[in-house]
Amino acid sequence: MSVSRGYMTSFEIYVFVLCSIVFTLLTATFSYLIGTITKQEIELIRAGHRDEKIRQEYERKSSIGSRAARWGSRVLSLLLCLIFTAVFGVAVYIRANDDRPANGIPSIKVVKSSSMAEKNEKNKYLFDHQLDDQIQMFDVVICRHLPAEEDLKLYDVVVYKQDDMYVIHRIVGIEEPNESHPNERHFLLQGDAVGRPDQFPVLYSQMQGIYQGTRIPYIGSFVMFLQSPAGWLCMLLVVFAMIVSPIVEKVLDNAKKERGIFPYGDYRESFRSTRKAYSPSTTMSIHYNRPGSPYSEPMQRQDQPIPYRHSKWLKKR
Repeated sequence: MSVSRGYMTSFEIYVFVLCSIVFTLLTATFSYLIGTITKQEIELIRAGHRDEKIRQEYERKSSIGSRAARWGSRVLSLLLCLIFTAVFGVAVYIRANDDRPANGIPSIKVVKSSSMAEKNEKNKYLFDHQLDDQIQMFDVVICRHLPAEEDLKLYDVVVYKQDDMYVIHRIVGIEEPNESHPNERHFLLQGDAVGRPDQFPVLYSQMQGIYQGTRIPYIGSFVMFLQSPAGWLCMLLVVFAMIVSPIVEKVLDNAKKERGIFPYGDYRESFRSTRKAYSPSTTMSIHYNRPGSPYSEPMQRQDQPIPYRHSKWLKKR
């Protein structure tokens, strides 16, 4: 059963360069489109074509149900962001430490084949000794520090390096030193789903760590995707969206506030500012200075726009 490598092949380097070029072009294109759309929206807001939409949006945000849904959406977004960040951190850690043996610090590997996924009927020892620690394809396995050579025993699951590939298999035979190899032990390893041992015996010096049953299912494919150039491209696009989205929202909010038709923004802040700006004396002054009022003094705070809720009250009066 092979596990992930710790370096990039020439093809992966080619794909990485290609993805970098694509990311640059996409970023430039999206930046131009977002800037153009935002500019058009600001012009529509300033021209008054979005006034009714702004009022409806404020009333919807002020409702209790909408506030609860908004907080729930924020919590869910934060949770998804934390999970995504954790998986990306695991992917980076695996990529950076894949060639390091599990000495002291556990080593994390992504399983890329199914040679340990099930019990082959020919392997009677799996049933006789009730060995149920199979590993599925795309599982993330944690390998511990390799014990001393004399402490390794039959049916231990170890990770060893064969050429440029890492393999995780079970020890099914141990050959003690003899005339053919007087100074070292030979270990025969085999996958649980395979009916025969590996072609060549494995030396202790080839082993990288021992698997003791700790694995995380299902996320290996996602980790491998994030390790690929296409995954890096997606990550960069997500970061770009996270940076641009708040900026665009802030610009549109400022344009809505400049309209002055309604105290746009957080409903608590808007209520406080409205209550402060429109004290009872100011409200009475505005009321008694309507057209046709017997009072002739000039209206107070003419530079302050009348909120939508107050304007409805004036109409009723």
